[in-house]
Amino acid sequence: MTPLAKIYEHFSSIRSTDGRPSRLPNALSFLVQIFAMLLPHPIKCFLLRSVLGWSIGENTKIGYSIILCGRVRIGANCQIGHFNLFRDLKTLEIGNETKILNLNHFMASKEKDWPDSFSIENNSQITSRHFFDCSGGIRIGNLCLIGGRDSQFWTHFYDSRDEIGRIKWHELTVADRCYVCARATLVYCKIPPDSVVGAGAVVTEDFSKEGTGLLLAGNPAKIKRRLIASLPATPDDAPDFNDYDGARLS
Repeated sequence: MTPLAKIYEHFSSIRSTDGRPSRLPNALSFLVQIFAMLLPHPIKCFLLRSVLGWSIGENTKIGYSIILCGRVRIGANCQIGHFNLFRDLKTLEIGNETKILNLNHFMASKEKDWPDSFSIENNSQITSRHFFDCSGGIRIGNLCLIGGRDSQFWTHFYDSRDEIGRIKWHELTVADRCYVCARATLVYCKIPPDSVVGAGAVVTEDFSKEGTGLLLAGNPAKIKRRLIASLPATPDDAPDFNDYDGARLS
């Protein structure tokens, strides 16, 4: 173990009781990542594995992004672009062959007993400039695309039904083979497999019991159509979504 790894391990023992890194390990992690940005990808991943204890698969590339999380597991052949910020999450899990492009923000709560987690499975993609409130936990399945830009994912809410209002959380899930178009807002909802969330839709309900292959659009989002054909089953069958924001689906 390197001297720097021993120092980080020592200070990492000063974790808060909720499993989230305390400020000092976060500062050390930040400095290690800034230094690692100057290195070639193989050396950078080796440093992040050996010093920060991250699990990183082969051929994964991480750009100029900052990941301040308690536990990090990134699969093989992944790509994390530039200027993404993962702030104070307890767990971050990214499957194999998954891409997260640029300028995305993933934030956690300040509550000790909240999940504060984000996971995305294999062969999925998040484009650029999206926001994820991971307080209640966000789970995104296999072969999903968060497309376009400026979509928001929310997992906490204000409950005023009690005499004393409280902030509470619910998990948000997007099942396998789903496509979320540009500027959509998902609020602690559940999206079933093979579904499309149209551009600008505001989804606030649990649609997981409504079957599969739904086109959801509007504010609040409703089932506009049941898609006859499911989205592609394998990456080789998938169209190139990079230049397509899905606006016509709404």
